[in-house]
Amino acid sequence: MAIANVRAMSTTRSRTGVATRRRSPSRLRGPLRALVAAAVPSLTVLGQGTPPPLSSTPTSPPTTTSAASQPAQSPTEELFSRKCASCHTVGKGNRVGPDLKDVHKRRARPWIEGLVKAPSALLDTDADARSLLAQFNNVRMPDLGIGDADVKGLVDLLIRCSSEPCNLVGKFTPVTTATAADFARGRELFLGLTPLQKGGAPCHSCHTVRGTKSAVPGGTLAKDLTHAFARLGDDGLDRALASPAFPLMNRVFADHPLEPAEVFAVRAFLYNANLGAEPKGEDSLSLTLTAILGAAGVLALLNAAWARRLRGVRGPLVAERPGDRNRERRTGT
Repeated sequence: MAIANVRAMSTTRSRTGVATRRRSPSRLRGPLRALVAAAVPSLTVLGQGTPPPLSSTPTSPPTTTSAASQPAQSPTEELFSRKCASCHTVGKGNRVGPDLKDVHKRRARPWIEGLVKAPSALLDTDADARSLLAQFNNVRMPDLGIGDADVKGLVDLLIRCSSEPCNLVGKFTPVTTATAADFARGRELFLGLTPLQKGGAPCHSCHTVRGTKSAVPGGTLAKDLTHAFARLGDDGLDRALASPAFPLMNRVFADHPLEPAEVFAVRAFLYNANLGAEPKGEDSLSLTLTAILGAAGVLALLNAAWARRLRGVRGPLVAERPGDRNRERRTGT
């Protein structure tokens, strides 16, 4: 830039129309050396080159540190991990439900214990509980089926974990360690191409992920999971798959839970989809439309088969009914 300006100056005419005197190369060497000497340190400070372009790939949420370096879970921490962690955190932000850090400072202990013990009753009668329900998209907290001792232990845990570190994750492997084989297996499990070991329904029955290019499009009964990893985070998605708290999923998978390896593979697939590895674009057909078209095709085939049966068997019987023959005898015709 400086050299171009110097050359431009050497050929510029003054306002009076008289050409300015050209500077000799020997006179330019001093200023050019000074410019270069000043530019080199600046380039060094700025990184000695052109900054890399910004990536267009969506960024993933911060990954969770593996629990290998954390102390073993206490029974109450394990209970929270199994019953609560799919919807709640303590100090890591909202998920499906609110972050429970310092909940004891916002609500009285009897109220907290009542909600943990029998959320369905409180959500129907308590104004504060109904306000929280509306704030979190009317996703109702299911009854946990735990006794008074566990309820008290969970509330004590929330108070303790609000001020000191706790292991609410358990044995957890970050999805960033997944391989291409894990991504592929997760896709097969999600689509139902590989059956789940304990006979659970494939995720594709109720959910969809954009760009899977499946012959059968995903279901619309529940949420699109393309960005589920971004919504729940790594450990939250792990808990949602391993111990789902959503009422419908809880009933479907209560007797058919996913194996830990299956949870990890499906989590890897959803992680990959969230990063944009699955091509963008909606599937061309919905599951409902596919079902309607399939039903129409079956009805058309049945109608064709019944029409042939009518012509081959019932046609002659209808044409020559016994009543008609008796009527002919009485009339003499």
